[in-house]
Amino acid sequence: MLNKITHNLTILAAKKILVANKEENLTTAKRLVTIIAGAYILQRGLRCITKHPVIGIQETVLGGFLMYDAVKSIKDTYPIRPTEVSQVRRNQIQGNDPNSSVPAFV
Repeated sequence: MLNKITHNLTILAAKKILVANKEENLTTAKRLVTIIAGAYILQRGLRCITKHPVIGIQETVLGGFLMYDAVKSIKDTYPIRPTEVSQVRRNQIQGNDPNSSVPAFV
């Protein structure tokens, strides 16, 4: 009974975190909390996979997804580096942000 209640609370908390991740402007602190929560849910699912296979698989998948989503969103915040020499030169002359498609000084 207690296992089922804690499992439902874990799933509810993870759903709340997933809904919060839909926003575009998450802070790094929220992403780190998501990584920590995902790691906890993942290790908890791996521990109970032999006793309760269905619950263990669900928690393992959920924890892995939380960690993947948080790491992916952190990676997406890094600026994109120019790939062509002309892009680098244009950004040096105009002082543009490499992520912006509209030049700052025209």
